[in-house]
Amino acid sequence: ETREWLAKLGVRSLEELVGRVDLLERLPGNTERQKKLDLTRLLQNDHIPADKPHTCQIERNKPFDEGKLAEQMVQDTAAAIAEKSGGAWSYRVTNCDRSIGARLSGEIAARYGNQGMTDAPITLDLTGTAGQSFGVWNVGGLNLILEGDANDYVGKGMTGGMLAIYPAKGATFAKNGFTIAGNTCLYGATGGRLYAAGKVGERFAVRNSGALAVVEGTGDNCCEYMTGGVVVVLGCTGVNFGAGMTGGFAYVLDMDNTFFDKLNHELVELHRISNESMEMYRSHLTQVLTEYVTETGSAWGAEVLDNLDDYIRRFWLVKPKAASLRALLTSTRANPQ
Repeated sequence: ETREWLAKLGVRSLEELVGRVDLLERLPGNTERQKKLDLTRLLQNDHIPADKPHTCQIERNKPFDEGKLAEQMVQDTAAAIAEKSGGAWSYRVTNCDRSIGARLSGEIAARYGNQGMTDAPITLDLTGTAGQSFGVWNVGGLNLILEGDANDYVGKGMTGGMLAIYPAKGATFAKNGFTIAGNTCLYGATGGRLYAAGKVGERFAVRNSGALAVVEGTGDNCCEYMTGGVVVVLGCTGVNFGAGMTGGFAYVLDMDNTFFDKLNHELVELHRISNESMEMYRSHLTQVLTEYVTETGSAWGAEVLDNLDDYIRRFWLVKPKAASLRALLTSTRANPQ
């Protein structure tokens, strides 16, 4: 059919069609706004010299991101991974450094599997702004500690280890009013821990099936299609929370009493954890917040933890309707590696 159209247009190939603006026909606009569009520049081809190529001349472009920092990390930690001895290293990252941690996770998993270095972890202390997919596919035995912020897809597909993000020392941000990581963080995670001392974007923990996470606020669609794990949100969420959520559970601190209207009630339900019958959940929340504050130094997390008696009545427990409260803690891998 393509060749039939080429024949109707009087050309032999798609290459010959490039730049043939004389074959284009402008249709009259249906509205006054469309009629005012000036398409002159699109209908002229004289601004491209005839002796210059009009089509792509090479098979592919060389990747802009050569992953030099990731390769440096592999070289620096190669002996520690081979000897399974662990250790700590420090680096500065920029938003051009994407998928930081992926190469190391691959090296560890190739030798020992997803959780093989949990007892002798590699720890990277990082400063700056991490590019997309920070900590992607993170395995047990790899801990990434970032002083700064990160882009989208933090912890995508992570299966173990820990990612901790906290603002730069000396930052004068509000206690819980700033965004520290982008959209779709923790997408498809199966294990590990993510602690972020700030807000994250939309679609947080979508398809999470085993990771533990603590953040200080989220955008829309948090915990969408979640099947396992635990999410703690110490602040406001967007709308459509828990849509399609069939497993795991979440703690949400509802300071302004708006969370009920933001929840997608189709598959999940809300419970308070301030009564005696929910003491095991309060104990679990205390344990999680303690580690969160230790790893991130979150001022807001410390405020909530130190005054939990005052804040506990504002927490909601979000769980699937089909799940039993009694069995929920043990069935969701509440403390993954």
